[in-house]
Amino acid sequence: MKKNSRSKKNNNEENNSSSFLLGFFVDYFKPSAYLTSIKEIDLDILKMQGIKLILCDLDNTLVPHFTKFPTKQSIDFVKEAKRKGMKFIVVSNNTKKRVEFFSEKLGISDYVYNAKKPLPFKIGKIIEKMNISPQETVMIGDMLITDTLAANFIHIESILVQPLMDPDKAVNKIIQWFESKVFKKLSKENLIVKSETIKRTIYNEDNEIL
Repeated sequence: MKKNSRSKKNNNEENNSSSFLLGFFVDYFKPSAYLTSIKEIDLDILKMQGIKLILCDLDNTLVPHFTKFPTKQSIDFVKEAKRKGMKFIVVSNNTKKRVEFFSEKLGISDYVYNAKKPLPFKIGKIIEKMNISPQETVMIGDMLITDTLAANFIHIESILVQPLMDPDKAVNKIIQWFESKVFKKLSKENLIVKSETIKRTIYNEDNEIL
């Protein structure tokens, strides 16, 4: 009888630990939406839902890693966001030289280099500088453990997009390993779906964003 009690207690402890771990992944790594690329982002819906500020990662989100100049797609995306009255800021962990040059070519006057994502401090400061609330802000990026985690730390919405090039060629191996483990965990729990049909589930009244 005592053995059964101990076994039940151990099972309960394991279940509680699993629930805590799952809650951690949901709270800190789950994006508000997951799409193939920025092409799938409906700016009209973002505007309708009150988004006034777009914070966007650079490498592998706007353009493939190591791409020096903005592409037509990235230029059109930024122009359309501005046309709809949204502020657009590049937020990157890359160097000042890289981010400043790219942002100028993109026609962006506000940008954050060496952002140290997922740490939220520089992101929080730029939101305050723009005099826009976190509820009116969205982060777009290709990595859960930098872009999505940073967004969730400061309670802003996030859109995860697939990397524009193989992350193995651009990302530290340890970071890439951890990223893949987190993604696998979220996928296993059906908390993130890698599919082009995702828009049918995220563009609905049950979600605040997308």
